Amino acid sequence: MRPRIRRFGTADLHRLPPTCPGCPLGAELQPGLDPAGNGAATWARAAEAEWGFCGLGVVDEDRVVAYLLLTSPLHLPRNGPQSGFGVNPDAAVVMSVRVLEEYAGCGLGRQLVQAAAARIARTQFQALETRACPGAGACAIPPAGFLEAVGFTAIQPHPLNPRYRLDLSRTVRWLPDWRPVFDRVLDWVRPLPPAPAGRARPKSRGGLGSAT
Repeated sequence: MRPRIRRFGTADLHRLPPTCPGCPLGAELQPGLDPAGNGAATWARAAEAEWGFCGLGVVDEDRVVAYLLLTSPLHLPRNGPQSGFGVNPDAAVVMSVRVLEEYAGCGLGRQLVQAAAARIARTQFQALETRACPGAGACAIPPAGFLEAVGFTAIQPHPLNPRYRLDLSRTVRWLPDWRPVFDRVLDWVRPLPPAPAGRARPKSRGGLGSAT
């Protein structure tokens, strides 16, 4: 089967791969989750109540191999890697975007951002925003290089975690009707190349790798 992009609600969060040790986002998502979504972070529940989902995931044979999580700026935690200070009120916030290491370089990160942009463009929000880090990134802080490669621009300088923005009007206005495009993206992700023989898959590490 080909990997596919699916909408994620709070009931799906327990399926996410383990985060890095000590990751603040992981502490909010993993413990105590059950199939009904009880125990999920407040921001995830609020996003699902407002939009019907709190993220998108790439599923390969029942395994979540990449994901992007979103929420409204009104529901950002006061403390944490994506704290609400400085967020523009017209922008949905990317809480996390992650591709497992063995799937890096297949373009999954780019396709998740494109699908999220198309989804959020249907709402009252006009942009996506997120904090970034200058290095390789982490579970809850995507690397600046990846964000720039998929169309984000820096809007708030910071020595450690600058804020980036992707304006949806510029992203989708060149399409006469972007809804069918989103529907195709949501239902299809190009097949992944076979893993090299004998290559062991890490249990908990992750990264974005190439966005293309």
